[in-house]
Amino acid sequence: MKRFHRTIAKLLVVNGYLPKLALAAVIGGVTGLVAVAFHFGLWAAMEFVRLPWTLGVLPWWAFAVVPAIGGLLVGLFIHKVARAPETAGQGTDKMIYSFHHQGGNVRARVAPVKFVASIITLSTGGSAGYEGPISQIGSGIASTICKFFKMPRMLRGQFLLAGTAAGLGAIFKAPLAGALTSVEMLYREDFESNAFATSIVSSVVSFTVYIAFVGTAPIISGVSAFPFTNAVELLACALLGIFCFPFSYMYVRSYYASERRFNKWAAPAWIKPAVGGALISLLVLAYPEVSGGGFEFIDHLMAGLVPHSGLGVLLLLGVVLAKILATALTVGSGGSGGVFGPSLFIGGVVGAMFAGICELAFPGLIRMPEMFILVGMAAFFAGAAKAPIAGVVMVCEMTGSYSLLPGLLIAAVMHMAFSRNWTIYKSQVLNKFASPAHRRDMDREIIQAYDKISKQ
Repeated sequence: MKRFHRTIAKLLVVNGYLPKLALAAVIGGVTGLVAVAFHFGLWAAMEFVRLPWTLGVLPWWAFAVVPAIGGLLVGLFIHKVARAPETAGQGTDKMIYSFHHQGGNVRARVAPVKFVASIITLSTGGSAGYEGPISQIGSGIASTICKFFKMPRMLRGQFLLAGTAAGLGAIFKAPLAGALTSVEMLYREDFESNAFATSIVSSVVSFTVYIAFVGTAPIISGVSAFPFTNAVELLACALLGIFCFPFSYMYVRSYYASERRFNKWAAPAWIKPAVGGALISLLVLAYPEVSGGGFEFIDHLMAGLVPHSGLGVLLLLGVVLAKILATALTVGSGGSGGVFGPSLFIGGVVGAMFAGICELAFPGLIRMPEMFILVGMAAFFAGAAKAPIAGVVMVCEMTGSYSLLPGLLIAAVMHMAFSRNWTIYKSQVLNKFASPAHRRDMDREIIQAYDKISKQ
């Protein structure tokens, strides 16, 4: 068995495409099954939490205590039972840090702990996204497999991103966007081209496994084919990209401020998620849309609930501010969740606000103002995460429509132009030259160039 293990390990570290793609497919298959379990586990947990209200046992306002209870359970589970503090907060940033500074190493316990903690956070009304947990879970699965086969440092990073791509491609039913996001979110002005092939394979395999159990319906349903031939609408998309700028700034700064204050607080780490949950209780009562991922509310907006009055725009503004604050308190306090999903939600609601303003100022000028909901989602995530291509493709695949691609691209680029000085992922670096993961590669290239010059 030991000889067989060594033979397989040597085969997989060969610098060739086929062995690496085969391992990427294995990672994708395992991650896809875990994503299926996460989907149904979260659904079952949400049904269980809502049971007292479904049966009419408790009054509606009693739900205010549920986020605090969920935060307490998560804190105790992470810090006292599992003893895995790296699973607290958003998972995507932890994956990025692992790639740049830890050689792609993730402890084996991270995946199961993140799985359970995220289900508790999301099912009890925490304002967070699915992508953070599933990206960290996928990277943990990939790291464990790489350790089993004794992969070198250079390949561990590639497969770490393959695991992340597999998780994203499955949970959002977006295989191409999953691969693009995993290689683009590492840097503010670059992408990890070496990992693209393995990320594509793992994402496609994971997506195939996931839809076999969950179905092929897009995450955001009811999206019609938007005609896009009007130069005025293209200009409006560019303006929407600029309109997203103050909200993304507020989103990023609020999250960092919350995280910083909770880290400085001298209270035990396990109690902090409970305090964060308690603080969002009133927000959840006033704006129930901010709990969980919130994509049901986006579906309602797409169904024709774009505001046509000043009061409607103000109500959506309240939803945006409440979601920003609720996400900062949930994830910043140490609750287990992501910030990718909330950024899509906020962008969609900001787009609906912009559509309402256009209808008030220039009624009838925009043929289908609901399109700005999708444009806002892509633009907001692009600026907040510094991933313009991934954000655009993600929205297209989540909705099953590519008809708005020109508008999505121009809005994403405009938001990027105004938000270059901040990012929601603090572990991002500028480019490959600034990444410790590529420092050895750079040194090797310098040595080879020096040897060549010396010989000449």
